This record gives sequence, C-alpha cells and structure tokens, in this order.
Amino acid sequence: MLSNERSQMAEHKLRLAASGGAERGEVLSLLENYLERSAVTAADFARRINYSPITLTKFRSDKYHHIAGSSKKICEAITEYIAKNPIAAAAQPFGELYHTKNCEVIRATFAALLRRPVAQLIYAPPGSQKSFVLEHLVAELNGREIASGGDRRAFYVYGRVKVKPHQLMKEVAVACGTTPAGDRFRVLQNLKFDFRNLRALLVVDEAQHLSIDCFEALRELLDRPPHFSLLFSGSHDLKTIFDRFSATLEQWNSRLVDKVSLPGIQRDEAEAIVRRELGDWLRSLPGDKARKRVERLIDASVSTDIYAGHRKYINVRTLTNALDQMKLRLQPPSSSKVEQIEARAHG
Repeated sequence: MLSNERSQMAEHKLRLAASGGAERGEVLSLLENYLERSAVTAADFARRINYSPITLTKFRSDKYHHIAGSSKKICEAITEYIAKNPIAAAAQPFGELYHTKNCEVIRATFAALLRRPVAQLIYAPPGSQKSFVLEHLVAELNGREIASGGDRRAFYVYGRVKVKPHQLMKEVAVACGTTPAGDRFRVLQNLKFDFRNLRALLVVDEAQHLSIDCFEALRELLDRPPHFSLLFSGSHDLKTIFDRFSATLEQWNSRLVDKVSLPGIQRDEAEAIVRRELGDWLRSLPGDKARKRVERLIDASVSTDIYAGHRKYINVRTLTNALDQMKLRLQPPSSSKVEQIEARAHG
C-alpha cells in the first residue's frame, strides 16, 4: 500500500496520462511501477492491452518509433488499462453478506486484532463460508477506512497448497499493493516502508495448506516492523497443525491469543436466508407448504463434520448453491424464449 503522498502523485500522473497530456516517459514510469507492484509480466500486460510482447518491449526500450510514428495509441492503451485495473482495489465480493453468528465472531476478531499486533486462529468445517465472510469484511473495512482517512487496513491472501515461503511473501506483497520484486528481505523492507504509518491485518485463508517454514516467514511480519496482525483461517486441520507441532511452533504459542471454532450457521439463520432469497415465491404458497419447502432445503444442506464427533452442521455453500439454482428455475422465460415457445405453438 503506497503512502498517501505517493498514492496522490500516482493518481495525478495517471489522470494526466489519460487526458493525453503526458509524455512517453511519464507513461513508461507508470507502466514500470505497475508491473513491479502487481507482479504482472510484461508479456501478460501486453496481451491484456491487445499489443504483442515485442511491441511493448520496443516501447519500454525507446525503440517504438521504429515500428510506429507516434506512441499516442499505446500510451492511451496502457493508461486506460491501469486506470481500470488498480492494484489492490478493495473489490466487493459477489453476493450478499448475511449477519450470522459466524459473521459477528469474525467481525469482533477483526476489531481485536487491529488494536495491537497479535495473531489469532479461526477454524470451521468445509462449506462454512469462512472465505466469503473474510473477503467481505476485508473489503468493508478498507472501504470505510479509506473513505474516512483512517489508518487501518486489512488484506486477504489465499494459502495455496505447497506454496514456498518466498512465494507466499510475494503474494502478500501483491495483496498489499507493494512491490513483490526481489528476495524476501527486499519484500519485507518495502512492506516496512509502505506500512510505517498504518495498522494492518493480514488474513491468511486456508492456512492448513501452509508449511511450518511458511508460518515462520509470516511470523516476521508480526514480530518486526511493520508489525502486522495475523488471522489464520482454515479447517480443523489448521488447529491440528498447531496442536500437534506445538514444540516446533513454540514461538507461536505466546503469539496466538486464541483458537476459535466458528459456531457455524444456525437453523434460524438458515431459514431467514431462505425466506429472504425466495420470499415472493414462498409467499405465494400456502403457509404449511411454504414451511415444509424451507425445511427440506435446509435439511438437504446438512453435512457431517467428521473431525468433531460426526456433528451435523448446515453447509452454507450447499444451501446457497441450491437457492441460486431454484431462483434460476423460478425466473420467467425471457421475451426471446417466449417468442420461440409461441412460434412452436403456432407452428
């Protein structure tokens, strides 16, 4: 995340370039900065603006005049793409966030972790939609803080299977909008500089995929500047990792303030979601029939948590997928579809 001064300067240059008032050098500066901070390769960037990698290489090496008389078009393409695809934009995840108990627990966890540099672990069985809530709350916090000029930020990183520590740190840098270039030391130095005046929370989702070495690499973000708070989220395997390897991870024992099992969605919460999503259709049914429809939908979404004594829980992913499919079936046919049906009827 750039400081306010650097961010404002970059935005000014971008507006200038987009208006056609920038020289090639200014656009090149924007491009190089974007490539470094986003970790997008020059070849991939070229394809995204519908130019060949060779053409973009010519532009970067000041040899573009050999293939074109003016660089105006490619400058416009570069600045337009960067303007439409800002780095680390707080994109709102798809779908509505329902205020369930899970959401309340995670929201309270965010608030606690942003007060001081500590770490916490939350876990729940598959289909609890931890990721969905986490991504929403990250976007919500950033949107609120940026709009009010606040100094708190949150960032989301997905823990990929078999990711190496240096790869993970580069992904952290990209998520935070700072440069991922160089080795781990350089990445940490840039994070230290860019976040020197901010309180930041890093959410690492599906953290059960991480190796011990990855956890140790992340600990440096907590222990040393910029002193990020860390929230690890995952399945029951995540808690098992910390319990089983407590000796190997002994440095984490004093840093993890809590290991929280998310409560999962409650039946009354699931019912409220179903009635919210299918309200008009359910209201068209007799009361008893509507109630049975809701119950069947929820019952069909129940899964077994084999890690918690085969406890039954409502799989939110299964439920929302079923609701999406039902809403598609309940939609009236499009006008073109109606015309096709009528044409066949009069055929």
